[in-house]
Amino acid sequence: MKCIAIDDEPLALKILSHYCERTPSIRLLGAYTDPLDGLLHVRSMQPELLFLDIRMPELSGIDIVNALGKELMVIFTTAHREYAVEGFELNVVDYLLKPFGFDRFLMAYAKAADRLRASQQKAAAEEHNPGAMLKFRCDYQNVRLPLSDILYIEGCNNYVKIICSNKTYMPVMTMKRLLNLLPASEFIRVHKSFIIPLCRIKSFNHETVVTEKIRVPLGRTFRKDFLEKMLILKGQP
Repeated sequence: MKCIAIDDEPLALKILSHYCERTPSIRLLGAYTDPLDGLLHVRSMQPELLFLDIRMPELSGIDIVNALGKELMVIFTTAHREYAVEGFELNVVDYLLKPFGFDRFLMAYAKAADRLRASQQKAAAEEHNPGAMLKFRCDYQNVRLPLSDILYIEGCNNYVKIICSNKTYMPVMTMKRLLNLLPASEFIRVHKSFIIPLCRIKSFNHETVVTEKIRVPLGRTFRKDFLEKMLILKGQP
């Protein structure tokens, strides 16, 4: 499990890092005494579990959890009992009261492992019965987006823009990967930078595809497949 630890006390962070190293299934991505630096690395490295002190200067553990949202699993590590209730209200995995030993650390980690396993099993079940939903992660949130909400998709370097009528999502993924998540019977790639829903196509020719919201070029690489599919659809009753 990929983890990050944030604690402004160097000794406490050293002990926590040692516990992580003693646990074969934990991959510690980084340990940070500066909470702001730690938050930036959490956002960029996207761990599955965060070990987090609560009372820190400038940015508290509570502030960090609120900034990240509740999708990331968090284990609080603190010397202050008074934060226990607030911690559980934030749906944290566990609350380790300092000083804690390796056995107590393992108990908390086991809870996180169980929660991750349950989440993965749920995701696998949904993958076998996806329905008309697109599932992806964006801004550290799990998103379930109805396919019918998508107006078009635009590729932008290492991320994509999924444009809907009332919101635009920008998950970090390639166009190829996103296309594999979409049903081929409902979506088509018309250009290296554009995927569009077939149901939203209003008109087209050999150079351009027009939907109700956008006019995009028909890329030479994708022209043959696009025209063949449109010919098949035109011939359907």
